[in-house]
Amino acid sequence: MPIASFTKQSWETWIIATDYSDDLETGETIVLATSSITAVDKNAEDATDDVLNQSGKAVSGALLQIRVEAGTASLQPYKITFKAITNLGNKYEYDVKMVVRET
Repeated sequence: MPIASFTKQSWETWIIATDYSDDLETGETIVLATSSITAVDKNAEDATDDVLNQSGKAVSGALLQIRVEAGTASLQPYKITFKAITNLGNKYEYDVKMVVRET
């Protein structure tokens, strides 16, 4: 499966999410406390605190979501990794590429 991607300006901020509805079994839910969302820049350096607002991490049904912010064109593309752990002990991972454009 190709990696999902989106492009943003460095000053823009909004919520992104991964959808696990095709993965979850009946009655299975994502556990927010054990799930994680992290980011690395093009050099594979941790950029979690630079581009993700962890206070915006949430679960809404089958969606694991977080607010993206900031980013630097010289350090893009960023890879944002969503790791969802469920109440049944299943683990799912999605990667999303964030491209930052300065105009």
